[in-house]
This record gives sequence, C-alpha cells and structure tokens, in this order.
Amino acid sequence: MAPFDVRLPEGDQSEMDITTVVQPDLTVICDSAKLDDKGCLGSPDLIIEIISPSTAAHDYIEKLSLYERRQVPEYWIVHPIDKTVMVFLLNDRLEYGKPRIYAAEHEIQVGLFPDLMIDLKKVFKN
Repeated sequence: MAPFDVRLPEGDQSEMDITTVVQPDLTVICDSAKLDDKGCLGSPDLIIEIISPSTAAHDYIEKLSLYERRQVPEYWIVHPIDKTVMVFLLNDRLEYGKPRIYAAEHEIQVGLFPDLMIDLKKVFKN
C-alpha cells in the first residue's frame, strides 16, 4: 500500500545513516528479509514508476541513476499518455544500458519472472 518506503543504503551504510528513501509507484521484493515495519531495506527486485508531468524528469534522470547505482535489477518507466513502457535491466557490468521500449500493442516478458508476460493492451485499455 502506498506510501511504501524503500530505504536504499549506500555501500555498507548502517540503517540509522540511510538518507536515500524513495516511494516507487509499484515495487516487487522477492526477499522477505528485506521487509520490515518501515517498508523495504535494500534494493527491490523490480521497481515501476508511472510518469506524470510533475515527475517525468525526476523518474527519467534522478531515479534512473539512483536505481542503477543501488543495483535494482529491473526498472520500468510507464508513460500512460504515450502508452509506452521503457524497461531497464542491469547487465553484467551492473549498468542499465539501452532500454527496451514497448508500445500498447506489445507484451512484456518480465525479466524477474521469465514465464510472466504482461499484455500492454490490457494495461493501457481505454
């Protein structure tokens, strides 16, 4: 349930010293040990941000860089007006590199769960 805090330590930073806290629109955390009464401690497995005019620059620039530095394996940016999804996956060098871009008529194979397909026609239905 929102708001849901994700606390992202830098390196071996102690929990008390963490200053980087985000509230993604959607979060998938497979390791239940990362969950506590404050939210999530550490990088989630998948973060999805839904773009709005007031958050676009923050999601495309600051959060993209932050999630890459904190090694979030999969980051999606959903643009509901354009009906597109940009999917960033960490590569072997722990960088996102070029995103995969999907339109409303596509299906997305979730990197975290290879057997899971998301039909964007259903996501972006009018």
